[in-house]
Amino acid sequence: MKIGKPQRHDYLFFMVAVLIAVSVFITKRSAGDFNFEERQYPAGFRNLILNTGASRRGPGPGPLVGLETGYAKQDPEPIADICKALFSDAADPTVGPADAEVTIVEFFDYQCPYCRVVSEYLGEVQANDPRVRIVYKEWPIFGSASGLAARAALAAERQGQYLRFHETLMRIRGIPNEALIRNAASKVVIDPDRLLIELKSAKFDGVIRRNNQLAKQLGLIGTPSFVVGRTIVEGAITRNQMEKLIDLEARSPAIAICQDRSRQFHLNDITIRASDPPPGGTN
Repeated sequence: MKIGKPQRHDYLFFMVAVLIAVSVFITKRSAGDFNFEERQYPAGFRNLILNTGASRRGPGPGPLVGLETGYAKQDPEPIADICKALFSDAADPTVGPADAEVTIVEFFDYQCPYCRVVSEYLGEVQANDPRVRIVYKEWPIFGSASGLAARAALAAERQGQYLRFHETLMRIRGIPNEALIRNAASKVVIDPDRLLIELKSAKFDGVIRRNNQLAKQLGLIGTPSFVVGRTIVEGAITRNQMEKLIDLEARSPAIAICQDRSRQFHLNDITIRASDPPPGGTN
C-alpha cells in the first residue's frame, strides 16, 4: 500500500492534539485516587476531580446541592484578600490548633442532606488528627429556615457551645424553626431564651453575607463544599477520601499567596475559636 505525503490538515490535527495533551498534563495532575486541576483564581489553589464522581467536578452527578435563593442570590463584590477571607475571619467558628498543618474550610447548610453525612465524621477526623483545623462557614442557601439555623449556631458560639450545637442541629431531622432550635439548645444545655434573642444580632448578617460573597468568588454552586489546604472540593467525599487528602495536603508546600497572611493570622487574628471552653465550663 502506497503512503502519500501527509496533507497540511494532518499536520494541523497533529499539532492541535499535542497542544491539548500538553495542556491537560500541565493543568491536571493525578495523586492516587485523585485528579487535580490547577485554578487560575485563586492563584496556587486547585480543584479536586474525583474518579468516583463524588464531586461536582467529577465525571457524573455528585452529592452536592444548592439553590439560587436567599443569600446565594446576592451578587458578590470582589474580595481583596482571599486568604484572610478563607482562613482568618475572626467571626468564623473554628476548631483545632492555630498552627495546624492543614486547614479545612467547610461551606454548609443545615438542610443539606450530604452536609449531614459529612458531619458524621468530620469533627471526629479533626479530634483525632492534631494536624487539622476546621473553619466552619455558615452558608444558608435553602431559604429563611436555613438562615435561622445558621444564626442560631453562631449565637451558640457566644455561649461557648458552637461545635456541640452544630452537630446537634445536623442530627435533628425537620425544617429548622423556633421549636427545633429550642430542642437543640436543650440537648446542648445552653440557654434557649438567650440564644433566640442573640440570633437576631445584625453581626450575624455580616458573617453570612461575607461567607456568601466568598463562596461566589470561588465559584461554588452548592453545599457541601470544602477548601482543604489549597484544594477546593465541591460535593461530599467519604471519610477515607478526606483523610487521604489531608495527608496529601500535609506534605504539600504552603500556598504561596497565603504564606505572609498565614503568619500574621497565627499571631494576630484568632479571637474566636469553637474549641475554647466557655467561662467556668468546657465543650
